[in-house]
Amino acid sequence: MLLLLTLPPADSAWADEDDAFSLVTSASWQYQDNVLYLPDGQKPTFFGPDAPRGDHNYNASVGLNFDKRIGRQQFSANATRSMVRYNNLDVLDYDGHNAFASWKWQAGNDFSGQLRYTSRRYLQGFGDFRTTTPAKNLVDLETLRFDAAYVVDAYWTVFGALSQDSVRNELRVRQGSDSDTDRIEAGLRYTTRGGTAFELLGRDTQGNFPKRLAGLNVTNSFSQKDLEARVRWQPVGHSRLSASIGQSNRKHDEVPQRDYEDVFGRVSWEWQPTGHLGVNFQAERQISALEDLLSSYFRTTTYTIAPIWQATGKLRVDGRLQWVSRDGNGETFFSQLSPALQAQLGIAGASARQEDITTYSLGATWAIQRNLTANAELRHDSRDSNVQFYQYRVRSLSMSLQYLF
Repeated sequence: MLLLLTLPPADSAWADEDDAFSLVTSASWQYQDNVLYLPDGQKPTFFGPDAPRGDHNYNASVGLNFDKRIGRQQFSANATRSMVRYNNLDVLDYDGHNAFASWKWQAGNDFSGQLRYTSRRYLQGFGDFRTTTPAKNLVDLETLRFDAAYVVDAYWTVFGALSQDSVRNELRVRQGSDSDTDRIEAGLRYTTRGGTAFELLGRDTQGNFPKRLAGLNVTNSFSQKDLEARVRWQPVGHSRLSASIGQSNRKHDEVPQRDYEDVFGRVSWEWQPTGHLGVNFQAERQISALEDLLSSYFRTTTYTIAPIWQATGKLRVDGRLQWVSRDGNGETFFSQLSPALQAQLGIAGASARQEDITTYSLGATWAIQRNLTANAELRHDSRDSNVQFYQYRVRSLSMSLQYLF
């Protein structure tokens, strides 16, 4: 029924390509055989004796787009409201939104940038949000970012950015993770005559957890400095290579035991041997903070293969195979205690978290008409962990329709 509601009447007129405003409607259906990402054999009995592991949901949304160029300035905006309803696990029903406003500005021939604001409300996934009795947690995320770049000459460009992020959780047990983050970035880019670009970027991040009290192993603020080098190279017309390497240094004033420093990087190869076939290969190592008794951060290694086949002018097929290894690293207050004290606390012999996550999916997008698009996807996610509580296997099927007025 929701799918039918998104289709326009037969005599509906399409918006002219020069119109600043357009209306987007969409509807989707999804089935997951393990909605709460529970370990094998576990049932969500906390939602009732007959609560199923698997369920399907419907998502209907409507959005208004704005896009207008005035002189050399480009203004864009979008506001979308969505309604998600589950068939059995209706405790997870929610209304969300996604909005942004953007001004791409140009001053003279050499000075340009973008001012962008985004706001999003969504249901937090259950893959990493783990509690003994899962509950619905709605997250509000807001970001304000200002980018600027100045072209010094044909080869050199100076660029920088200022940004603010705010995260708020509706569920009380998650409000200790509410955060406010301020970032400042500055960098230098050198572009060769052949189009290869080299960049050096510095980033300073200041974070605060406004609803958290600092304790023995808990911090309510942090500062982080990153230094990163990047390169983008297109050796031939059907290949594009990019790579980066950097170092993160994170410090916590209240709990210095959680400080860490490590290297991150990424290598990506986009290969398009024909006009209809392309493949993206990517290897990446990320460093991210971890709230854990024995580790202060995750070292995450990711390998991804993502092929694209443009079967016809209207049909595109996308695949994805991804393998992720996450290893807990770094020290904490508890990991530095003597074995005798760890035994008294019941953590003697415990090891840092180690996880392997595998994802593979196959999807197709069909441009039925100029403004009407359909999509379908099959997906499988699994995580093996040395802590049984964090294991899961999820299979899903989703379908959607989108219409642009």
